[in-house]
Amino acid sequence: MTLLATVFDLDDTLVDSAATWNQVIRTVAARHDHVWTRADWAAIQGTSTWGTYLAERCRGLTPERAVSECVDGMVDAIARGAFGMLPGAAELVALAAELGPVGLVSASPRRYVRAAASASGLMRHVQVIVTGDDVTNGKPAPDPYLLAARKLGLDPAHCLAVEDSGSGIRSAHAAGMTVLAIPNATTARDAEVLKLAAHQASDARVAAKEICQLWVNVYALSR
Repeated sequence: MTLLATVFDLDDTLVDSAATWNQVIRTVAARHDHVWTRADWAAIQGTSTWGTYLAERCRGLTPERAVSECVDGMVDAIARGAFGMLPGAAELVALAAELGPVGLVSASPRRYVRAAASASGLMRHVQVIVTGDDVTNGKPAPDPYLLAARKLGLDPAHCLAVEDSGSGIRSAHAAGMTVLAIPNATTARDAEVLKLAAHQASDARVAAKEICQLWVNVYALSR
């Protein structure tokens, strides 16, 4: 199937935000009498229900307020330059934009996604953004990637999804997209999830080479 567009996850695929997210959530949890642990952090990876998870463990905190306080912290971190793009990620997105339309699909809230994408210079390359606020069923359900394909005006089968998390890979695969995985440390140990990815890369620089080869193959098959 001919690939016509590339759709990227944001956190830990393009931006090096994991440590900052973890610290911000830990701070919010402590403010509401919960000690945030490694197990808590692992439990919310790549999900859109993390606000509910946090609220259930904190005193006097609703899911909406949990998300709002965490996003406040992340937007402040962006303004302070606390984190930026992963090595090679800017070049990867620019390359994808030369080949076709580009989308972002993130489980994170819209306010944070737009702030991070703007600060990192991604907005000039991106035609479509889908956030955790835009769907009822987030990753690992296929809904976010299906919505991105609809916004791009394409069949999901014509889209390449670039993801790092297990829930993201499952979401894109379930939507019918070809998946290029740049596995995070947890995903790299999940053989069942990695079977769903048609292609793998160790980092954004290697992913750029993979994308180039994919489009070369598509061009050759179309001749």
